Amino acid sequence: MITIEKIKIYNKFGGDIDGFSRGGKTSEENLFDEIDWSLIDEFEQDVKLISERLASKEYGEKALKKISKKCDIKTVEYFTFKIPFYPDFQEISKIIGNIKSRINSETDTVWSGFDNTEILTKELDSDQKKIELLDFETLEKIMVEFLPTSTYQELAMSNGWSEEYLQIAENFDSIHKRIKEKLLTTTYKNNGGNSAKTKDSNNNKF
Repeated sequence: MITIEKIKIYNKFGGDIDGFSRGGKTSEENLFDEIDWSLIDEFEQDVKLISERLASKEYGEKALKKISKKCDIKTVEYFTFKIPFYPDFQEISKIIGNIKSRINSETDTVWSGFDNTEILTKELDSDQKKIELLDFETLEKIMVEFLPTSTYQELAMSNGWSEEYLQIAENFDSIHKRIKEKLLTTTYKNNGGNSAKTKDSNNNKF
């Protein structure tokens, strides 16, 4: 398990395992399993590629799942904090959760294009999980669902929460715009805590 204590030692030596082998204290060396150092190297590279949108969707999802599995909670936060748009996607996940919480056995789904609530809930569940893993294709799908007279507005109008919907839609639009702005300039926070900024000329569109 990768912990913040191991991250601090890794950063103390600038990620240089040879320097760690020469200058690390015995107490520090005892903290590390055989593959811990290489895992931290791997995760640093993964979040850099994700941040710069150089990783495929499949690669990114696999990397995030592996970070969640191999790191404790604080270390997961350490790595995901390096991804500029990660918090925004988690906010969108909460928005989907908000919509999902309004669905019950009495919900009218006909005008929103779904035969029943079970199908709608399954789709929302799927979208929410993909959003949590930074799926840009699903982000654009959700954007379409928020368009006037599209799925979510029809769902709100049919079930008496139109006023709340306007606030939800406005919140989504704000976050979606913020993500697009962040993509114009990719920021990756390196080991030393400084920011390396790179103009993203090839991946500034969804």
